[in-house]
Amino acid sequence: MSRFALGLPPLLALSLLVPIAPTRGEPAAPAPEQPVAARGADATSDAELVKTAQGMFADLKLVTLENGLRVYLLPVKGAPVVTTMVAYRVGAADEEKDQTGLSHYLEHLLFKGTAKLVPGDIDRATQRSGGRNNAYTSEDMTVYHFDFAADRWEIALEIEADRMRNTLIDAKHEFEQEKGAVVSELEGGEDNPWDLEYKAILPLLWPKESPYSHPVIGQREHVRGATAEVIKRHYDKWYHPNNASLIVAGGFDPDAALEKIKKLFGPIAKSELPPRKKATFHPERKEPVRKEFESKFDVPRMMVGFNTVQVGTPEDPVLDVVQEILAGGKTSRLYRKMVEDERIASEVSAGNYAGRYPGWFAVNVELLQGKDRKKAEELTFAELDKLTAEPVSDAELNRARRKILASFIFARESVHSLCDAVARTSTYPGGEDVAKFFKNYLDRVAKVTKEDIQKVAKQYLVRNTSAIVWSVPAAPPQKSGMRNLEFGTKTEQARALPRAASHAAFRASHAAPKSAEAGTSGFSLNAAKKVVLPNGLTVVLLEDHRLPVVVAAAEVADVRLREPLEKLGVATLMGNLLEEGTARHTGKEISALIEGTGGSLSLSSSGGTLKVLTPDTDLGLGLLFECLQAPIFPEGALERMREQQLSSIADAETQPRTRAGRLFNATVYGNHPSGRPALGKKEIVEKLTAADVKAFHKLAFAPNFTTVAVVGDFKTEEMVKKLDALTSSWKKSELSQPEVAPPPEPKSGEQIVSDKNASQVHVYIGRLGITRDHPDYYKLLVMDNVLGTGPGFTDRLSSNLRDRLGLAYTVNATITTTAGKQPGTFTGFVGTFPNKFLDVKFGFFKEVNKLRDEVPTNQEVEDAKKYLLGSLPFKFTTLTGVAGELLAAERYGLGFDYLEKYRKEVAAVTPADVQAMAKKHLDPKTLVLVAVGAIDKDGKPLEKEKK
Repeated sequence: MSRFALGLPPLLALSLLVPIAPTRGEPAAPAPEQPVAARGADATSDAELVKTAQGMFADLKLVTLENGLRVYLLPVKGAPVVTTMVAYRVGAADEEKDQTGLSHYLEHLLFKGTAKLVPGDIDRATQRSGGRNNAYTSEDMTVYHFDFAADRWEIALEIEADRMRNTLIDAKHEFEQEKGAVVSELEGGEDNPWDLEYKAILPLLWPKESPYSHPVIGQREHVRGATAEVIKRHYDKWYHPNNASLIVAGGFDPDAALEKIKKLFGPIAKSELPPRKKATFHPERKEPVRKEFESKFDVPRMMVGFNTVQVGTPEDPVLDVVQEILAGGKTSRLYRKMVEDERIASEVSAGNYAGRYPGWFAVNVELLQGKDRKKAEELTFAELDKLTAEPVSDAELNRARRKILASFIFARESVHSLCDAVARTSTYPGGEDVAKFFKNYLDRVAKVTKEDIQKVAKQYLVRNTSAIVWSVPAAPPQKSGMRNLEFGTKTEQARALPRAASHAAFRASHAAPKSAEAGTSGFSLNAAKKVVLPNGLTVVLLEDHRLPVVVAAAEVADVRLREPLEKLGVATLMGNLLEEGTARHTGKEISALIEGTGGSLSLSSSGGTLKVLTPDTDLGLGLLFECLQAPIFPEGALERMREQQLSSIADAETQPRTRAGRLFNATVYGNHPSGRPALGKKEIVEKLTAADVKAFHKLAFAPNFTTVAVVGDFKTEEMVKKLDALTSSWKKSELSQPEVAPPPEPKSGEQIVSDKNASQVHVYIGRLGITRDHPDYYKLLVMDNVLGTGPGFTDRLSSNLRDRLGLAYTVNATITTTAGKQPGTFTGFVGTFPNKFLDVKFGFFKEVNKLRDEVPTNQEVEDAKKYLLGSLPFKFTTLTGVAGELLAAERYGLGFDYLEKYRKEVAAVTPADVQAMAKKHLDPKTLVLVAVGAIDKDGKPLEKEKK
């Protein structure tokens, strides 16, 4: 049930089993003089955490209308935003076995309109009020959500009341087009690791008739064969007020809100609901059940599952603690054994997926290339058996409990997360009284004993009752198309997140702009204070005492620009090693110290981030700056991280979207560092030495290259003194800013890479872009919103290619998102079907040319501006978000008053400006196209091999 503690969507979100060993980055200098004081978790501090967490729902009010609608009101004093959610107690578990995927289909179709709302109206209304909307589906629920600034949120109530019973599902409301998007979503998911493993394990855990035996997105044949009539029947069965909860959280007047809710929702009649399905199970097994299939990727992956319990049972929080002990960070048993000691795996993860019905517990292991699968399996079950055979240590138990409790508080930083916690909890049996539910859960977590863990492990995590799925690459690996490792994406991810327990059935959407200029009339950064320490370290501070949380983010400038071409990959390797040992602490000690607080510390080649509870501030900051200044790069850790990096290099070749993105960047940037792969090249990484890593750390990391933003519960003057003391021995570098050759002039071209194993065609179209200080930046921001980054499907590309024609699930285009100190790119991306590639290509260029040839309408541009101005509060709803904005303001020299300039510049953009920007920056003769998928050199679908 840790999905509640983490503030993630139900079975889905905990199933995003976050990799324990992500790629990270870099630092430099002698160790700080000050010792790091350990602060261990104990019963007293845990009890304080429980009290703080429970207090977050003290103002939650529940009113049940006469028609059965549960209304939850959670005012948050001073919040600049309001989130509304409607959670229907229906999901994949409620579907017939010959009609799977209906709940997810409905999630899409509820945005298509009613008698009052034509397709696109919901997104346009959201855009004009500067909001954002989306939805998700899980096994047990379907949740719709809106986020608005606190002065314009009530339109969400009108939309939700209308579509609760009035949604139209027919050809006029684009049913067939949305089917194309859903099929594209399904196929696109299968180009990611862990998707097929998850789909394979479900029928091993449950018989066909059981509610959880099929994936949320549905079986392929059902998704393709769904009809409007079938989906309408599903809607009429379940979408009624007595099967829903409405939640409002944030800065609003609860009395006025309740009055409007009663007016809008009160007249909707309740209905008799169908009986729920009954859980069924396979006969008790005497030995593990297995499935193995050939993977399209380059490393073996193992998923192990065990049938377990429902949400709210006494065993549920115990399994959450077990999840942390097994795979919750670098101190966890599986990570220590399989990643560090045996060096057999690159990632391990575990998840407790309790639900409305008895759920499951998963263990995932991603092996390094060439490692022994049998050994990996034996090591995994040895650790599970050990849980039963002997008590866990006091340190392990305390650390696990504290991580769950602390993560609960961290996840409640944002109003959206608070609202989501209430929404999801309200859908579960026994969850109607949300505050009581959380009180009981948090009390239970704090009281989990060693005996509880042994008992639950012995009952549920038994080898002979397990289901085991292996995906195994062909031997030798068989690859098609481009095998070019010298190029890479600018911000390359080594691996996709595993998706083990539920399909992430989100609508394709565009987030608010990621650039630094997001601001809001209700928020200002002017209270931030900037201090430059004697060694050149720039510190930006902003107090926020809403929660007992402190966030610090350190950013080192120009690291990739300093990386020598002949040492490509050394930056990533160095970044991965920063937490692996310093002059004062071993890597294991660092992990134990930070994880003992329940906080998080992450370092990478670009710096580091820290999040801790207020009492742990000194410990956390001490570790952050110790790792930045004085890493020692132990030889054993270096070899382990090198192995993982080499395995990631190989696996990235088999991921079609990654390959397409790397080739696109390489084509656009040429020899510029931004066109090189962050992971490096195999033949170089194999030869990197500890001396290489140390030399690069010394070259790239210095205080005068570094900016630190600290946001949260502290006093500014005291914090400055702490940071000065922690970094006083960090010596300034005399090096100047690196000089690099500019990227080549844009020119057109097309590269198609045939990949018969890809489920989709991944298409990148674009050219070299701009720097953040370009005078056209704000005009281009509006152009982006009109063309390819509007909320929902309001922009032209997603409205036409995705929403009206159903050619793709994911469509977007932007030139401002990657604008930085170095030129970014104009990047359009479409994930489509092999037989639709040529249509997508034509459609994309058609929209670009149209924007160049015709002035956009006043309405389009005004809507884009309203969204850009109205959505700005979202960037400041979490401490992490604020820290990121402060870093960006300093990075680009914007000043802490840049929000005022943002509003002024955006408001001044005209339709003629947008067309002028398209003419100037989007010349089709300068756009390159890169596609990777099951198409030939002419863009036609590859013929399927006969079996």
